[in-house]
Amino acid sequence: MIFPPLGLTAYSVLPRVCSFGAIPVDCRSGLDQGDEVIDMSAGYVIWSVLALGALLLVALALRAERCRFAARGKASAWLQLRLTSLPIGLIAAAAVWLPARAIHGPEALAAFYLLMFSLGLLVYFGLHWLAGRMATPSLSAGESAAIGGSGLLMVILPALLASMASPWVHQLDLGAQHMQRGLAAESPLAYRIADRRRLLLPDIGEVLTEHWQAPPGVKVERIEWERGGQYLLATDSTGSILCRDGEDFHVFRLAADPAPRWRMYWRDAEGSPHRSDWTAGPAEATTQASLLTPMWTQDGFAFPVRIPRDLVIVERRWASGKVLQSGALDGQALPTPTDTCLPKPYRNRDVESVTTSVGIRMWLVGAQRIGIASFSRPAE
Repeated sequence: MIFPPLGLTAYSVLPRVCSFGAIPVDCRSGLDQGDEVIDMSAGYVIWSVLALGALLLVALALRAERCRFAARGKASAWLQLRLTSLPIGLIAAAAVWLPARAIHGPEALAAFYLLMFSLGLLVYFGLHWLAGRMATPSLSAGESAAIGGSGLLMVILPALLASMASPWVHQLDLGAQHMQRGLAAESPLAYRIADRRRLLLPDIGEVLTEHWQAPPGVKVERIEWERGGQYLLATDSTGSILCRDGEDFHVFRLAADPAPRWRMYWRDAEGSPHRSDWTAGPAEATTQASLLTPMWTQDGFAFPVRIPRDLVIVERRWASGKVLQSGALDGQALPTPTDTCLPKPYRNRDVESVTTSVGIRMWLVGAQRIGIASFSRPAE
């Protein structure tokens, strides 16, 4: 039997969450987070411009520094030491990283910072002093330290400025994407509803599933659903009733919930942007609801429909008696961002354990709780 992980039931008392057949998600912020694939060209352009600007400033600083040493007749010595700064930096980094790597536990981070501001600086400026003395003409300790210090600043300052600029670039990028979406032509949905089913889950009730099949050449950039009068991102795998398999999509939602209003931004084979709005159709009244059951295999299981992977929890058991409940893909490499469905079939990657049960968790709005449909492996 699978029980909800610690902390899940707290969602039932949080006022800032809303849900649509899955785990509650924050519906006030509408933040663009998740596994969606969107056009990031605006962000790349902004970061490229900032990177070119940083390189230009570094080049100007190097030119000014060279001119200052050339006035003293030490331009060749400056060049020798400046070219030596890179291997010196690598040696100083190794002097910090190697000892810190040998320390384990919470003390490792403290040791890293202690070594960085003691041994690392000592090695870095000490080697600059030694290389400055060996240069022709030789450089004084102050001149070598100035060259070493300016090299550090040329690395640290751009990194700090990039960190400070990141939120602003993100907002500009989102604004540019919003403007691009506003140019999309309103078009009929190019997708075909290839499969629609009614399924029954214990402790959850009736679920409706859909398979949206993409025509050749279509590329989806974003999918939204209407919540509270506004369209919010629907492909956030942390609480979505929607999962993606390449350019195909699969819906797994409660039949008791209102039919969602969808909005899709996509591009055709020629790259032209489109926007399609539609409301999910009800299940066929004549279709008989069937009980959802997994097909068990030696190393896992398979459901007859695709399910968002973050709705699924699995239980593994070892010969020693150890039992572990976790997300379906915990401890495994996540698939590509265009694959957010539970793998079909699902295979347990730990050869020493056996998948003994699997559960599907969904937020039940009417009951204000998380329902968990559990399925146990039949006894052999």
